[in-house]
Amino acid sequence: MSSLIGKMWQGLTAAKNALGNILFVLLLILLTFAVFSTDSPAIPDSTALVLDPTGVIVDQKRAIDPVGEFLSGYDETEDPETLLGDILEALETASTDDRVKSLVLDLRHLEGASMSKLEEIGWAIDKFKASGKPVFAFAPNYSQSQYLIAVHASRIYLDQQSYQTFGGVFLTGLSLYPTYFKSALTKLKVNVHVFKAGLYKGAVEPVIRDDMSEAAKEANMGFIGVLWAHYRDTIVSQRDITHQSFEKYTNKYDELLVSVDDDSARLAVEQGFVDALISVSDWRQEMQSITGVSGKTFNQITFRDYLLASRPPLPVVNPASEKIAVITAIGTILDGDKPAGEIGGESISKLIRQARDDKQIKALVVRIDSPGGSSSASEQIRSELELTQKSGKPVIISMSGYAASGGYWIASTANKIFAADTTVTGSIGVFALWPTFEQSISELGINSDGVGTTSLRGVFNSLEEINPVMQKILERKVDSTYRKFLGLVARGREMSIDDVGNIAQGRVWAGKTAVELGLVDAIGSLDDAIQSAALLADLQVYNVVYLEKELSPKDRLLQQILSSSLKMVRAATGGFSSHWQMLGEVPREISDLLHVGRSPAIYLQCLHCRVN
Repeated sequence: MSSLIGKMWQGLTAAKNALGNILFVLLLILLTFAVFSTDSPAIPDSTALVLDPTGVIVDQKRAIDPVGEFLSGYDETEDPETLLGDILEALETASTDDRVKSLVLDLRHLEGASMSKLEEIGWAIDKFKASGKPVFAFAPNYSQSQYLIAVHASRIYLDQQSYQTFGGVFLTGLSLYPTYFKSALTKLKVNVHVFKAGLYKGAVEPVIRDDMSEAAKEANMGFIGVLWAHYRDTIVSQRDITHQSFEKYTNKYDELLVSVDDDSARLAVEQGFVDALISVSDWRQEMQSITGVSGKTFNQITFRDYLLASRPPLPVVNPASEKIAVITAIGTILDGDKPAGEIGGESISKLIRQARDDKQIKALVVRIDSPGGSSSASEQIRSELELTQKSGKPVIISMSGYAASGGYWIASTANKIFAADTTVTGSIGVFALWPTFEQSISELGINSDGVGTTSLRGVFNSLEEINPVMQKILERKVDSTYRKFLGLVARGREMSIDDVGNIAQGRVWAGKTAVELGLVDAIGSLDDAIQSAALLADLQVYNVVYLEKELSPKDRLLQQILSSSLKMVRAATGGFSSHWQMLGEVPREISDLLHVGRSPAIYLQCLHCRVN
């Protein structure tokens, strides 16, 4: 009997496996059919490429949390993020495409980007112009970020029929204005115990001061001054105006407005920041004369449609070829396994090991866009990179908008480091925060008391005074981590400890200055870093592969189910009230402080590297 049941069970198992294989093959066929049968947009024989980024320009899109997007009131019709790589690819491909006669910059929906990303886009636009094709920018007004791209156009136009409160070209300069909480914490009777190494490590100032210290002002003004000077020099060189004109426009804007009856668009033209004011109809006619007529407008194709039409249906990669791997690490550095948009010590380490173990991969490029974070996760990632170097594969770092504190720790011992002039880097310093609430709860008539078996009793109890043994441990840990940081930089950059100490102290530097100080090897883009990796690995012909964390089938299915469900709820409720949206808008500074203060850990993080 048992033998019969066993045979039946084996038969059922075989049938299940066969059915699974059949379903898999059918799914593969359907997927292949879908890929090759999808209608790609057609590229007209004579067209303008429209560069119309939306939201924020990023190196890697964050993993979408449907519930979070629901609460924040995200509009599905507009992508909140645009990939920098997509923009650069479209511009490079179109520069040699005879069908593309011109480039149109439609920057109305661009919310922002780090200066380094805007700089890379500017380089790509200049290369497009060098092919002999004109570039036009047209908008009702230009923000500071939008204008840094628009300034690379052959002609810059403003819509003469537009009336904006802050119209024309509105340049506010760069600023850093952290929020300070000392008085609030005092009123709440919260005791925040601060441990730091580095004179300029200003990340802890918001909890111990009500204003910015003179040392922090000196350091912050130093690096944002370099960034602003680079912004100014870019505008001056592209528009052929004087430094004096730029300084007058940005520092005496209100006085200049009086002279033109508060017409900001007219002021932008008179001061040389814009070429002309034209109507929408005149703008369309000018473009029609270049690319031809399409209905009531001109022949055009958006850069996203252009990529769909110009890319092969599947990536063309020779599995037998030698490769350079690129890993993108963006966001705060955290312990464990994290989704895209955050740097997980374990998730990034897995990708590094994948690159190291793949015999076809001969070099690794890591693209970093991070203000830092956990010291343990930073060291976990750096150690994996060093093991990759010891295996004979060169490791090159490409710094994006930020590679500060923990971001620089990761990069410190790489073979070569590239950055943009406007990359925010450095911040070689260490800190820890540990808040205790014994006085806060005492005010409410609540107290904590007890016994323990060792001198470390109650070390994680934030309702009691900080344990003096823990206090000594944290002080020594912060100091020893700082010494290790200095040692890594000294070894990786071939400098003395004293020389590193002179430029460390938690101070933040612009990429341009970091090259002069020896913290960065050269100014360059991600492509420059890839070419350097090929040179070090002695590769003549190679493919570039991007390694990314893949969602599990379960995660993908769950995300699709949640997205579909929330779409139905959105349709049924007619949108979201402002009250729901307000719940999702926790200020980044408070979020960062809550994160670093939740446990007595060591952090390598620049909380004030994000420039406004």
